[in-house]
Amino acid sequence: MTHLFIAEVKPVADDSCMDTIRKYFSDELVNRLTKSPGAGHWSKRVTSRLMLVNIFHELGLNVALLRGLHYNRHGKLVMDTGTPNISISYSNSIVACVVSENKIGVDIEDMRETPTSKTMTLLEKWTGRKVKDRVDFFKLWTQIESIAKLYDDKGLADIFYGNLLSEKHYTRQYLLNNNYLVSMSALTCLDTVDQIKTLTI
Repeated sequence: MTHLFIAEVKPVADDSCMDTIRKYFSDELVNRLTKSPGAGHWSKRVTSRLMLVNIFHELGLNVALLRGLHYNRHGKLVMDTGTPNISISYSNSIVACVVSENKIGVDIEDMRETPTSKTMTLLEKWTGRKVKDRVDFFKLWTQIESIAKLYDDKGLADIFYGNLLSEKHYTRQYLLNNNYLVSMSALTCLDTVDQIKTLTI
């Protein structure tokens, strides 16, 4: 089953938050937090780690598995056991997290940020697809990002300069709060999301 969770970025993380993260995650992930490029990115990473603890408890998953989360040589966050699959995305004040049995990539974007005409033209050039308007741009962009996150060893370059986008993928998209677009992509037909759950962190 696929579970999609959403949370607002925690603006302030006190000592108890960091104690929780140290308790459940490896030193590698804790150290990665200290190397976050700026306070905003740090807050998003802290929020996502606290989300995972809550999600594992809620789903009845073994929280000890969280110690097996690490970054592979491509900079992707993966489980050493392979399952469950975890995919995380941030946009402004929102964090989206997917926990699933099969490989799924997720991306979330704030559609209030209007892309420039130059950016839309570049996306058309890179993908060979027509971008009609702002909504169309974000539908395509979040789909691309979610496909890139689906693979442990591929990135945007594989989509723009390879044939990855033309390969068969299944994508579902959701509009949240009339502003945020979420895309989830998989290699096989996506199983039904029971509901999108909001967490308070």
